[in-house]
Amino acid sequence: MLKILSLGAGVQSSTLIEMSEVGLLPRVDAAIFADTGWETPATYKHLEWLEQNISIPIYRVSKGNLREDQRHAIVRGKKADGERYASLPLYVKSGSPNGGMIRRQCTREYKIESIQKKLRELAGLKPYQRAKGILVEQWFGISADESSRMRDSNTKWIENRYPLVFDLKHPFIRRDCKRWSSENGFPPAPRSACIGCPYHNDNEWRNMKNNEPESFADAVEFDQMIRRRDKRRSETFLHRSLTPLGKVDFRTAEDMGQENMFINECEGMCGL
Repeated sequence: MLKILSLGAGVQSSTLIEMSEVGLLPRVDAAIFADTGWETPATYKHLEWLEQNISIPIYRVSKGNLREDQRHAIVRGKKADGERYASLPLYVKSGSPNGGMIRRQCTREYKIESIQKKLRELAGLKPYQRAKGILVEQWFGISADESSRMRDSNTKWIENRYPLVFDLKHPFIRRDCKRWSSENGFPPAPRSACIGCPYHNDNEWRNMKNNEPESFADAVEFDQMIRRRDKRRSETFLHRSLTPLGKVDFRTAEDMGQENMFINECEGMCGL
């Protein structure tokens, strides 16, 4: 059975590939990074470091550029190649005071499906060939403090595994991952997420604004672009306050009671 890591190049999944590299965990056969084309510069920089310094094969897969596909969809109602576009979990004004949220499709189409296509290739499955038995043990970098995101696989030939929770002497939380990587000489990893991900909390938006101003400017431009994403629907926003991103006051953050929205990203693919 193949052991394959879903690599987000964030804190937890980076810790997993590092532990596998040094022998603390079994060696995975490969890692797969699903590139949306809109990851932060810090994520791409860290991914390049892993590719250059980890001996485990790392495959990059991509279904296209998420940002550009959204832009084409707003202008033309579909992607440049004519396909239907995958919706982001944007905040939308609705009848309730706090608004609503659009159903998320981006994780499945840009990450899960791209990774599963590569898994089929690595497992030697031909197009449309049905698998017999479990062929892949897929590792996810979900830590014990985010255990609510763990899921059984809905693909019969894939078995999900969560080594940070079950395979170490004690379950690791995110802070343990940071400490272990630092103590073992590995560089700090960023939180991996698309630049304009609506699941960012205020602390993450503020950090981007202060430390990655070009990325923040990109997100602000995108936020302006999506305002009238569909003329038949209400205005949409990247920020949960239903305020244009460039006008949001980020001085209040998670320590004032705002939850970490990535806990709600239940596919287990983002923010890891």
